[in-house]
Order: sequence, then structure tokens, then C-alpha cells
Amino acid sequence: MMILLALSLAILPAADEAYLHEQAKQVVAEARLAPGQSSGKWRNETPYTLRVPGGNMGYPAFWVRDAVMMLGAHLVPAGEIEGWIRLMASTLRDRDWEVRPGVVVPAYAVPDHINFDGKPTFYPGNLETGARQGGPPFGKYPPLDDHFYFLTAIYEHWKLTHNIGVFRSLGFVLLKRIYAVAASDPATGLVEAGDVDTENAKDWGFCDTVFKSGKLLFPSILKYRAAGQLSELFAAAGEGGEARHYRREAARLRRAIGRTFLNPDGWLHSATGVGNQPDVWGSAFAVWAGAVDDDTARQVARTLVRAYRDGQVVRQGCVRHLPKGEWEKCIAKPDTYQNGGYWGTPSGWYIAAMHRVDPKAAREMAAGYIQFLRQSEQWEWFHPGTGRHANPRYVATVALPYISLLQAGLIARPVTASR
Repeated sequence: MMILLALSLAILPAADEAYLHEQAKQVVAEARLAPGQSSGKWRNETPYTLRVPGGNMGYPAFWVRDAVMMLGAHLVPAGEIEGWIRLMASTLRDRDWEVRPGVVVPAYAVPDHINFDGKPTFYPGNLETGARQGGPPFGKYPPLDDHFYFLTAIYEHWKLTHNIGVFRSLGFVLLKRIYAVAASDPATGLVEAGDVDTENAKDWGFCDTVFKSGKLLFPSILKYRAAGQLSELFAAAGEGGEARHYRREAARLRRAIGRTFLNPDGWLHSATGVGNQPDVWGSAFAVWAGAVDDDTARQVARTLVRAYRDGQVVRQGCVRHLPKGEWEKCIAKPDTYQNGGYWGTPSGWYIAAMHRVDPKAAREMAAGYIQFLRQSEQWEWFHPGTGRHANPRYVATVALPYISLLQAGLIARPVTASR
């Protein structure tokens, strides 16, 4: 039934769909580093097979969010995912860690990335595992997204294996504590952060050069997804009460996301304090993830179509973070990286969101995205005006849009796919 549905909604010609599938498989394979395997000067000293953000070792460590973004399309075997879960769990602390004055890793926080010796780095910006990580400009606390990505890894392992054993083995109390690491508004459950000068929390890794405060859109969507995933996991484990609790959590967050972040300009804004600006990625992700009600989803999708048509937000099938201009406060310079660069990472979300209201626009953007993959080195980001680009064969540029379109039913799962 699912394959038939995907075929009926397919937005790519069969040849392009097959190309995208093969590229996703290849780029994920290139990112693989087995125990003891070396790539250049880097060697995986852990007992687990790891996947890095790109085969060129532009990011030489195991990045939690990037790895989890590879899941959901049978591109990574279940045994490997279990190894990731065990590795991530081994880095957790059961009490707050004051790295140095003004830099605090909360209890049960999941690291930003894990080095090839198995030691965690909780903050972006370097590979330090001790007292030199974190702090200005990367925050008092670690990014607020990795806790939810960890829970998604457990969920994707269960979906792949139909075995609830890994979920049980970690302990329900631990998983509930991980879910609750990010500070949240008591009334809505939305993730929130304090003053950018004293706290400077990073809402998620693909905005870790951006300063934001107040209630935060993107990690709130991730929390909504994690709540729904925990509900399914607890139900599979026979824990009906917990399943109902997290189902209610997801519903509460879904109500609050649209009500809090939708603005008259038709965009979901990124934050309610500093960074209260239209969030292109977050808007597309919310619609793709079902994190807003249907009326809000259609309104946001129409805004995405208008932005696509005006030619500023999307170039060569890739997407910038803001519809125009630059972030209110950002480390990255304008027209670079997270402050105006164009990325393939969110392209699948954007295409799927537009497809709700304008399938023609979705097909056009999908065609442009495939052309970008065929004619470029599949950069992490680029800017057409300056010619700047970075990190070829970046996994999230290829694999995440493939997975996103697959899960939206807009491309078909290959018949030969196996567990």
C-alpha cells in the first residue's frame, strides 16, 4: 500500500528517483568508519562503526544529529545503530558538570559530537573534551537538540528491528530524563532559552552560529517528534500510562507551536526573543513533521510557495535559513554558512511542504535539486552570488532529502530494500 501511494504521488521521473536513491546509499557508505579504520590522520578507536557528516572528514568526529539524520530509510544497519546508541549512552552524566565558571553541562545532556577515542564534546566549535569547550560564543549550555535526536535513534532502531529490547535496556527513567534536559516553558512545553549574553543557548546544530532567546521553534518541533516517538515506544513496551502521557505531550506541543510561532507574514518565526525572524527551515520542517494543525500547515506551505517563486529563498533546489537579509545576531558573516548560504539539507522538507498546496512547484524544486546533485560536488552549503562553498559530498545534503521525501510518500521505497 505504501509503495503504491508513493508511486501515485511521485514527484521525480524514475531515473531521477533511482539516482537519488543510489547517491544517498553511496554518500552514507562513504561516511562509514569501522572500528580501527583510518581516514587520513583520523582513526576510529571506538568499538563501534561510526558515520561522520561527510566522507571528506570536514567534520572529523561522530556528530549525533548528522548521524541520526541518516536513519529512516534502511541506509544504516540495525546493529550499527545500536552501537551508536550504546556509545551515546556511555557519555551521559548523572549530575550537572561545571566545565568552568559559566559553562555547565546539565545532567543527562547528550553531546554535540563524540571524538574517535569515544570522548564527548558537548559544545560546537572544537573537538575539546575538557575545560576548553563551551562558553562564548557557543553558550553556557550545550545545544538543545541532541537530546531529542538520541531518542529518535532509539525509535528508528525499534522501527527497523521491531525489537523493544534496546529501549528497555536503557531504562525508562533515563530516557524520560533525557527528554526533559532542555529547559521548557511550563505552560506549553515549548523549549526555551534565556538571555543571549549570559546563556546563549544554541537551539540546534544547524544554527549554532546564531544567537536566539525566548521560546524556540526548531527544538520544539524536535521535542514534539520525540514525544510521539516515546509514546509509540512505551506502547510497544506495554507501558500504556506512559504512552498516553507522551501522546498528550505531543498534542500539547502541536497546539502551542502554531499559536506561538506563526506570524502575520505567514512564516513560523525562529524564536520569540532575539532571533524573532522568519525561519525558512523551521517552517518547512514543521509542515513536513506534522507539528502544526492543518490550517496552519496550509498557510505556511503557501508562504513557502511564494518564497520559492520569488527566487530568493531557493537556488538550485537548495535553501537558505532566512527569506532575506541576515540574522539579528550571528557569528557567521552575511552570505556565508548559516547566515545566507544555500543548503540541500532542508530541501526534502521544503519540497514536501509545498506539495500540500502546489504540487507543480514541488516538482520544479525537486528537479532543480536533482540537477544540483548531478552538476555539483554536493556541497554542505554554497552561495551563488559569491561562488563560495564548503564540504563536498556532505551526507545531509543528499541523504536527508532522500529520507524526507521517502517518508512523505513522494518517492517510492526501493522494492529491494531490506531490514
